[in-house]
Amino acid sequence: MTQIMTDHARLRDAVRDRKDLDKLSLTQIASACGASSPAISSFLSGNYAGDNEKLAGKLQAWLDAQQAKERLRTMRPIVPDFVMTETARTLMSIMESAQFDVDLAVIAGNAGTGKTMAAEAYQRQTNNVFMLTADPSMASQQALLHELADLLGCNDKGVRRIRAIVRRLRGTDALLIIDEAQHLSVKAVEEVRSIHDQAKVGVVFIGNAPLNAKFDGLGRTAEFAQLFSRIGLRKKINKPRIKDMCALLEAWGIQSGDVEMAAKEIGRREGGLRSMTKVLRNATKISRVHKHEAIEVEDLKAAWGEHMTGEFPPIRVKAGAQ
Repeated sequence: MTQIMTDHARLRDAVRDRKDLDKLSLTQIASACGASSPAISSFLSGNYAGDNEKLAGKLQAWLDAQQAKERLRTMRPIVPDFVMTETARTLMSIMESAQFDVDLAVIAGNAGTGKTMAAEAYQRQTNNVFMLTADPSMASQQALLHELADLLGCNDKGVRRIRAIVRRLRGTDALLIIDEAQHLSVKAVEEVRSIHDQAKVGVVFIGNAPLNAKFDGLGRTAEFAQLFSRIGLRKKINKPRIKDMCALLEAWGIQSGDVEMAAKEIGRREGGLRSMTKVLRNATKISRVHKHEAIEVEDLKAAWGEHMTGEFPPIRVKAGAQ
């Protein structure tokens, strides 16, 4: 009996310490461990009249989970914020031109080249930039208008919806960015062109490689010649640039050696900079588990094996290397 009381006393102290450390309320703890806050309060004061062992078990499980979260937090790497790569600078310049010259732009390329990151960064630093990420459910013009109206806070329905969108945007010097635009139907794209014309706002369509083919096809049809002729800015990105990889690796503190070369090989593969960042993030965790002073190539390989398919990319030897 004395041993049980001693264990409970230690548990009470541990729960109180964790509550204060994580700045949690009894209600939050109760919700997490499946008990009532009055019961936990009584238990912590040593006056609980119910099944103490059962409640102690719930609190111990909660405590273990909180400690596991803390261990994970200490292992989680600090991912660099947005890195201004050369490609990002180019894309943001296109967005700026589209916004303030009231132009229509198309940015297309393979995944992992930094298109979305650049758009999000531009939106954060510039007023009146509205960004919508399309998906297959937005293929039709009606679905697209519904999402645009929701984004802009327009409640009108039916044919009045596009008028409300135009009124909301007119005179604002705004930029409308449509990411993953390859999902849009041609008629939906034409609807955006109409908004661009009526509201006098810039528009940027961003998407993967098929987006280029879609717009190139429009130029060969009389029906959509008006849309094709409106495109004033185009940028195609096939793969990440080596300079972009170097800038990103520098932000991670990796600037030379086998790790840098191995990371660049990941960046050259499908997924580009996105895949490279994911592998670096998880390689950092693995490196800390093994108490390495810095990421090693074996850490990259282990991280690759957890999240990618196929063999690790062969590392190219620099010319003149022994």
